[in-house]
Amino acid sequence: MLNTRSLKPIRRCGWPLVSAFGAAIMLAAAATQAGATEPRPWLCRDKPVFSSSQPMTWTATNRGGGRWAMLFMRFDLDGGHDGFTVYDTRVIRGSDSGSLQPGQWYAVGMYREGDHWICAARAKENPQFVPGVVRDLCYGETPGGCALKMVVKDAAGAHN
Repeated sequence: MLNTRSLKPIRRCGWPLVSAFGAAIMLAAAATQAGATEPRPWLCRDKPVFSSSQPMTWTATNRGGGRWAMLFMRFDLDGGHDGFTVYDTRVIRGSDSGSLQPGQWYAVGMYREGDHWICAARAKENPQFVPGVVRDLCYGETPGGCALKMVVKDAAGAHN
């Protein structure tokens, strides 16, 4: 004969435990999805670098539509991801600009495909010398593309 009195406390304790366990699994899955949607520029192979002993300004223009982001990083052995620390992230809709302190910077272009940020193909540089321009780069989904154009200038020459 089965004693049903002994099962009732187990049922009462068991359901909250199962509910808490299920909620923990759902929370972990949501955190994983949220992390997957953030750009991770330190994983990109192509990280164009530029530097200046003066403050700099940058302008980025989304020329190809789609969702593009411009990310600026510095290398620091003690910080960030794989030694890179992200200082500024901008989703570029149309055009955007900003300033950078003197020093060495890495500029990564990334585009959104579904729920993921994808590293742009190798950036193409305009080889023509222009006074005051530190870097003139194009980023695309494929090599040679120019869906996102970024120009970095010395702040003193930014209005030339």
